[in-house]
Amino acid sequence: MSLIPDPEVVNKLPKKYSGLDDKLEYIPDHTIHTKYTAYKHAHAETKASNTTYKNTAHPLGLRRPYPPGLIPNGTTINGFKYSVESHQILAPLAGTASSNAQTHADRRGSFNNKYEDVLAAKNQYKSHVGQSNLAAESATRFAKLRYQHD
Repeated sequence: MSLIPDPEVVNKLPKKYSGLDDKLEYIPDHTIHTKYTAYKHAHAETKASNTTYKNTAHPLGLRRPYPPGLIPNGTTINGFKYSVESHQILAPLAGTASSNAQTHADRRGSFNNKYEDVLAAKNQYKSHVGQSNLAAESATRFAKLRYQHD
């Protein structure tokens, strides 16, 4: 798609998609709005689960000299070692963050594919693809963390 959409094409979009108004805003209770809110909700869930993992992992991380009675287990993860108990806490949090990020990537990617012409008309397509790619990378990164904590 070109960076500057053809005004004639833009004017036809509300006719092509019943869920668009003349300003290319999504009309509630239409498919495009439902899909938009679905990926936005998935994005919010992703941010929340990422924050939960990070806020939980940081205080549990052990650095040398290790505190008395806390024995680190496994490889270093993001500069920290963790106890067995900490790994048991963090593994499911990393799994949730990975799953949520993958859902976000899938939903946003689907929206991007289905409504590419609308996003291009709003000059948002490139940023939407970037967000989808970042979500997929986040899913991979948290899946690796899940594996490291197991």
